[in-house]
Amino acid sequence: MFLAKLKDISVFETCFGEVNDEVKSLDKQADNSTLAQSSLKYETKVPQLEYMCLMMENMVMTKKLNGTIYAGFQKQSRATAIMDRYLAMAEYCNIYLFGENDVDLPEHPNITYIDLPPQANLMREWFLVIDGDAFKSMMVAYDLDGFGNHAVEEDRNFKGVKSSSPEVINQAKGLLSSVI
Repeated sequence: MFLAKLKDISVFETCFGEVNDEVKSLDKQADNSTLAQSSLKYETKVPQLEYMCLMMENMVMTKKLNGTIYAGFQKQSRATAIMDRYLAMAEYCNIYLFGENDVDLPEHPNITYIDLPPQANLMREWFLVIDGDAFKSMMVAYDLDGFGNHAVEEDRNFKGVKSSSPEVINQAKGLLSSVI
């Protein structure tokens, strides 16, 4: 039952329609104020998603915010380059990291790895949900291309949504916490 439920959930399908914005195309020239908006529907590529997540993660680290973080990387190996940030955030947050178990990542008592089963909907989603006492934010992006379809993986195309609405964050949190 657990694996069946984990295979079928989708943060993107749950949250995308909850934000009433027009989809904006974010290119390499997307400025900080655009990426920092509290509510945003977008189509973009990997670098802009990385920066959007970095801004959210920096808020947690600089303020040492307590809370729970749910992060989906499609493949756990995609978290290797930023694992130092997640280990730092784990000093004051509980972290649930979702992805295909394709690499061994460092253990920490406040980090739980959630291995995605084959063909899980979340294998096509990149998400970050931060549910803190003083900061709440989430982003989710659906991978329109998948891995291995571009010579440069950073050229992959995504469609997604970012929100700081407590209702949208609670939906994402409820969905993800139901499978951990």
